[in-house]
Amino acid sequence: MSNPIDHAVSVYCASSADCSPEFHAAAYRLGELLARDGRAVVYGGGRFGSMGALADGALASGGQVIGVLPEFLRALELAHDHLTELHIVEDMRVRKHQMLMRGSAVVALPGGCGTLEELLEVITLKRLGVYFKPIVIVNTRRYFDPLIALFAAAVEERFMEPQHLALWRVVDTPEEALSFLASTSSAQDQPAT
Repeated sequence: MSNPIDHAVSVYCASSADCSPEFHAAAYRLGELLARDGRAVVYGGGRFGSMGALADGALASGGQVIGVLPEFLRALELAHDHLTELHIVEDMRVRKHQMLMRGSAVVALPGGCGTLEELLEVITLKRLGVYFKPIVIVNTRRYFDPLIALFAAAVEERFMEPQHLALWRVVDTPEEALSFLASTSSAQDQPAT
């Protein structure tokens, strides 16, 4: 039920329709690129904001889009109507778990506290040796600069080790995110020597 889909990417992003249109454009573009590369999109199942733009971009390019939505959000009629699959789950905890299990990588787009919480959780899981897949942060409009600076401060103050900064990759554009995912896929597909 929650096995990873080959070449699926779990995307964390926002439902806000009030942010700059540049964020929605980047989400739409990421959806397009993932679909054109034959990668399914796994995301939170919503139809608004960057969530809706991501799904629309992937669907418009013939991609598979798998939504994972808690029951209480479906009850508020927030679900996207045209997804390949929509999985209704009990709560946010189950949603996060299923999103991680279904994807073979994580991409984080700019978002609010929910997106940040998801991103920090997966970084923590990777730091603890529980999650081993690629994590990509798309830094549209330099949104994540304060978080990146905070991570650097955590290293400086010895809450983290310098090597922990390599647990994720920061990129500026959806195109760079896809290039990084392609490079990690190629490395994983190589036979061991």
